Amino acid sequence: MNNLAKVLPVHAAVLLVSTLISCAATAADAQRDPAAVLNSLADRIYVLGETSGKVDDMIAAEAKAAEEVRQYVAAGATDGLLAKEKGKQSPLAAAAYMGYPNVVAALLTSSLVRAHINDADDMGVTPWIAANLSMRQSLWACKPAVVENPFKFVPMLVTQPYYISNPTPPYKKTREVLEEAGASSDLAKAKEVWLTNCKGQSEEAKAEVQASTDLQKTVQELGAAELTSLMTQLRKKATEAQTKQ
Repeated sequence: MNNLAKVLPVHAAVLLVSTLISCAATAADAQRDPAAVLNSLADRIYVLGETSGKVDDMIAAEAKAAEEVRQYVAAGATDGLLAKEKGKQSPLAAAAYMGYPNVVAALLTSSLVRAHINDADDMGVTPWIAANLSMRQSLWACKPAVVENPFKFVPMLVTQPYYISNPTPPYKKTREVLEEAGASSDLAKAKEVWLTNCKGQSEEAKAEVQASTDLQKTVQELGAAELTSLMTQLRKKATEAQTKQ
């Protein structure tokens, strides 16, 4: 009995260790890659925009997503940190495009990501350029016709509190984080990307972009003015429609 009593605790200890290892492996397997985290974050901010509209909740959601990415990198994972194919958008560029500064900072804790900080997609957009173009605030100036597509326009419209009511301007902070990490600041290339890809913009907008010394500020101001104009037009059309009824 004494020998058996000595053996059983050892077996129990081995079982416990095996269980802990299994649980750790399961937890590691359950970690989402940055692309999945970014998609979930975008959906969360959209839902908040559709419901409470509280910017504090949106900010908290971005911070939570950043912590998840940070833990993913800290665990030593490398899958999903770069673009899946050459010329495609990387998670870093996607986070910069969406204006998620804390997620950008979390991604840059990876030496692999930092080594590819200036990677560009097929349109020549680097993370730094994406942050400067501020598309979630400027798309209506870049492509005014977006208002005709409710599947694109409405999700962007309801998430505006995150961008315009945020005490820390997301795109500005994103650009700062990238520059602090050594991103290349190619203003001429950023202007070229805007002027080449923004269809339907006014000649006045083109001129302002060409003359700009701070493209981010310029396109955000253009976007704000265009959105105000678009909303005025939509309200006018709605009023006219009600009058005819």
